[in-house]
Amino acid sequence: MKEELSKRLKKKALDFGADVVGVAGNEGFDQAPEGHRPEDILKGARCVISLGFAQPNTVIQKAMPTQYTRNIFTIASLADQVAHLLTLWIETQGYEAIPISARGMYMDALAGELRGDLSHKHTAVLAGLGEIGVNSLLVNPEFGNRLALSSIVTNAPLLQDKPFSEKLCLGKKCFKCVEVCPVKAISPSGKIEKVKCAKYYRQHSDIYFETWGLYFCRECRKVCPIPEQ
Repeated sequence: MKEELSKRLKKKALDFGADVVGVAGNEGFDQAPEGHRPEDILKGARCVISLGFAQPNTVIQKAMPTQYTRNIFTIASLADQVAHLLTLWIETQGYEAIPISARGMYMDALAGELRGDLSHKHTAVLAGLGEIGVNSLLVNPEFGNRLALSSIVTNAPLLQDKPFSEKLCLGKKCFKCVEVCPVKAISPSGKIEKVKCAKYYRQHSDIYFETWGLYFCRECRKVCPIPEQ
């Protein structure tokens, strides 16, 4: 039953528009902060579904800043819609599920923490979709760091995928993302100064009127050599 349900769910996710999908088990979230684990979101949760959506490489590499920023919202909207549709499908199978938005709501922001309800990146690693690179973005074998992520916490009995164990990020052999960051928010150790990064992409209200001053920086994504072209 697990295998059949899992196979049907993954096909649905891909049919709805996801580019990659995996399933993470509860046990991998032991190190997550209290309040940010699957059981904190849905009592009786058995696993978390990770969904990945590729942003066009041309948009990342060559689009105008406003178009790149708009496309970020487009991909996030698609990720939320697919998670919503898949959640409804899971309920038709007799189980409970709660989708986690692609855009983090930062419930701990008042305490000075930029942290979503659930870590999409760590979920994706546990679901076998990739590893977290030095720039703190998920790196996938096929799509590099171009994936937007959403997640679904559910009590459905699904087959869990093996956590990703391959080494993709070149680390100190590369460090292009560290060098290119305009505000030096990325350290060689992989620690990101989130507030410094966030302030940078929100400081252009005098230029980018259409996006209310929001300009998503992409420099570390542009220089990442994974996958090899």
